[in-house]
Amino acid sequence: MSSDFYDVVVLGADLAATVAGAVLSHRGFRVLVAGVPVEERYSIGPYVLPRAPLAFVGMESPALKRVVGELNLVQLLRRKLEPNRPAYQLLLGDHRIDVGDDLGREIGREMPDALAGVEATAAKLAEVSATLESILSQDLILPPDGFWDRRDANRVGARLPDDETDLQAALPVDHPLRALHRLPAAFAADLAEVGAVSLARLGDLHRRGTFRIDGGRQGLRSLLLDRLKTHSGDVRPDLVPERIEIKRGKVAGVRFEGRNESVGCTHVLCGMGADRVALLLDGEKPNKRLAEAAAFKPAYHRYLLHLVAPLDALPDALGLLAFAVGNPNGDLDNANALALHLADGYGQHAVLSIEAMASDPSPAGLASLRAKVRARLEDLLPFVDRHLLAVHSPHDGIAAERVEPGHVAPPPIAMDPVWSMPGQRALGVCGVPHATGIKHLLLASRQVLPGLGLEGELAAGWGAARLVLQTERKRDLVKGAVLEGS
Repeated sequence: MSSDFYDVVVLGADLAATVAGAVLSHRGFRVLVAGVPVEERYSIGPYVLPRAPLAFVGMESPALKRVVGELNLVQLLRRKLEPNRPAYQLLLGDHRIDVGDDLGREIGREMPDALAGVEATAAKLAEVSATLESILSQDLILPPDGFWDRRDANRVGARLPDDETDLQAALPVDHPLRALHRLPAAFAADLAEVGAVSLARLGDLHRRGTFRIDGGRQGLRSLLLDRLKTHSGDVRPDLVPERIEIKRGKVAGVRFEGRNESVGCTHVLCGMGADRVALLLDGEKPNKRLAEAAAFKPAYHRYLLHLVAPLDALPDALGLLAFAVGNPNGDLDNANALALHLADGYGQHAVLSIEAMASDPSPAGLASLRAKVRARLEDLLPFVDRHLLAVHSPHDGIAAERVEPGHVAPPPIAMDPVWSMPGQRALGVCGVPHATGIKHLLLASRQVLPGLGLEGELAAGWGAARLVLQTERKRDLVKGAVLEGS
């Protein structure tokens, strides 16, 4: 029997689960966030590197407004966010396009024949994005679950295009400027098959403006955890989950490694892939619903390579966020497409974090990808390589380059998956439902609304919190009825 009991236990590092935990803590629930380190950075020699840089988008998103309004984070978040100017750059061979307020002038300078097509495409994407935003503003928990929820979602979703609609038809199918919106959407989404609605929403949000937050994804997560701890929440990164205990089809607690007793709880929120949740059931056969969710596999993993260089060795024209592609019509893996996050302000040096899609997550595959990324960087930024002060990836386990011997690197961390979810998706952006088929065990992960990226994580976290609140409200109503009748 456990001596510890929580209303909610949050497992996994995905922001959606952290959002849900923070909201429920604010509502008076006793919440435990377990098993995930909260460090925003790590050190290699004298250099401090981010664990996961983030292009923050969607300042006017309904999902963001709900969460920061609930947690009273509006002013604090605004102080921590710095706008990227331009919003981002597109690097295409000999062309560099700054995407911002003067996009028309940029296109007119670089590829004037495509100006009308780009403007028509941007208008179409903005129209679809506005339609989706009106849906996200409604009182719907997404993905829809159950007959009535699906009926309502299908009714409002009828205004959206299907995944096969070509929203960039104003540009030829092989035109390189199709990458202008495709690349930001592909790197922001947690879905390998980015459909029309996802392309429209993420492309439009990036064009409207991107922001940098100190510490990246972990910085945002730390902000939420700080708010959680000010209420009734506990954060225990040292607790590693070993088993989710189920009794009579209902969550009973969580057992952690190295502890002789489990931690009792009413609800478990899982900020991880459904495949990992199924493994935590410890031999108990997952039901059909959870088994179907666990069957989805990653198409790619997000690989990071950090480069430290003197500020004066980098081109002045390089933006804080840039997307580069070799073959705009090719697949995005194998270093064909890169996302570049530049962090300045580290004294006399800068950290350039390069993100690539890894289709082969094996050690040999990552070593090969690392070499390809370095080669692509030499094409993009000639002569920078000779000035590098440090080179390190938090993912591949390869020793840091250019750093004096004797430094101690942290162990490799797991890469974030980008999921393959073939088939029809509700609203074009939904993934697996929150409910697992096990009572009070909910998914609050990047798999829930994978077509919306960060906005999807915020919406999924809010939805998971609402499902817990609805369950507790029903329980209180039942208790009240019993008391009245006694």
